[in-house]
Amino acid sequence: MVQTMGSNGGLPPLRHPIEACLSSIEATVDDVAQVRCWSLSDAELVALVGAAQRACSRVEELRLRLLAEADRRDAGKVVAATSTAAFLVAGQRTSRRTAGRDVRLAADLDGSCELVRVALGAGRVNIEQAQVICMALGCLPSEVSVEERKRAETHLIELAAIHGPEDLRILGRRIGYVIDPDEADAHEGRMLAAEEAQARAKALMTLRPRGDGRTRGAFTIPDAQAQMLQVALDALMSPRRHVGEQSGCDEAPDGQRPAGCDATTGERVDPDLDAERLTYERRMGLALCELIEHLPVDALPQAGRASPVITVDLDFDALVSGVGAATLSTGGAMSASQARRLACNAGLLPLVLGGDSVILDLGRTERFFTWYQRVALGKQQGGCVADGCARPPAWCEAHHCTPWSEGGDTDLGAGVLLCGFHHHLVHDTDWDVRIAADGIPEMLPPASIDPARTPIRHRRFRRRLPA
Repeated sequence: MVQTMGSNGGLPPLRHPIEACLSSIEATVDDVAQVRCWSLSDAELVALVGAAQRACSRVEELRLRLLAEADRRDAGKVVAATSTAAFLVAGQRTSRRTAGRDVRLAADLDGSCELVRVALGAGRVNIEQAQVICMALGCLPSEVSVEERKRAETHLIELAAIHGPEDLRILGRRIGYVIDPDEADAHEGRMLAAEEAQARAKALMTLRPRGDGRTRGAFTIPDAQAQMLQVALDALMSPRRHVGEQSGCDEAPDGQRPAGCDATTGERVDPDLDAERLTYERRMGLALCELIEHLPVDALPQAGRASPVITVDLDFDALVSGVGAATLSTGGAMSASQARRLACNAGLLPLVLGGDSVILDLGRTERFFTWYQRVALGKQQGGCVADGCARPPAWCEAHHCTPWSEGGDTDLGAGVLLCGFHHHLVHDTDWDVRIAADGIPEMLPPASIDPARTPIRHRRFRRRLPA
């Protein structure tokens, strides 16, 4: 469109209208780049925020229109980009996620969502609303006619005048009722079932210890379970909660209140939970910690009668004073002060230890190992006793070294923890397991593997001398 001086009779070069528009916008914004907003009245400020939002929406429509044409022509090849999204990442310095989203939205607005494009260009919807509407229209069944699709599109644009993206997303799921009320329930049910199956198939969680006392995690879970978690966390971090509702504080044996408890009322006062000073993300994190601390472990699955609890080794003097360190059954550690705080909320299970750390006061003869015995076995053995197996106590089953049917005792000195695989291995093959004279569990391979049947100990155990 740009012409040379000679081809235009000596007049200035002609510019494309879009180029002229963008140049004019930049020049106009330059004029107010240094103008402060303090001189505006409240009413003017409110009105101009809305005007700026409409202007942004209109410019976004123009940008996406250009992007759709660039994608259609594969214009990124001019700069050796492999795709339009790659062109945006490299040339416009956007993230891959944003680039992919913009290319998809541009294609929708240029194709099946023309009315949304017009509304965005007029500033009647913003870019977030446009994305939600296009997504909702994309979920309509293929048998929906063009006329019905346009009717649904018009209805969602009208709703956008009142509702933001979050509410519009919910209403978009129900758009089928505008098209075919009789079939809408069945279609929504099929769509939700498919989404739920896909979400469950892609559910994941990662936990990565940072090595500085913190663990960083991320998860992807279905919406329903995420909303259940959100409701629980909202209740825990509500600014209307009384600080004393977090936990009670019992008196220490010396008559003093534990650290963090009001000396008069005995209520726990945690300045970290001051909702007036903490960000939403911080309060969410603290609420998650509190939720974990109050999990009903007695209601959790106990696979193979194993106990899903974590035990803490802590000297009694450290428990009283709050000074020192405690060791966890997972191999981690916590300060004595934190263990003392947790003790305010939990029942304590005392494990009386002998000189060689053998638990003495747990267990009685029954057909199955008791809950207390499983806790003790988990503490003693740390998980499956087969060498090289890292399955934790909660994944293991308590096994009688001498079968109950053959006169074996249900006693700590006669039981071991085995994961499901190794438990079947012992029962179904010639592998054996025993407790050695020094109290260490040992696996004995079949004679077909090792004629000498040399005992194998898990490397987590340190050899003890026989008593």
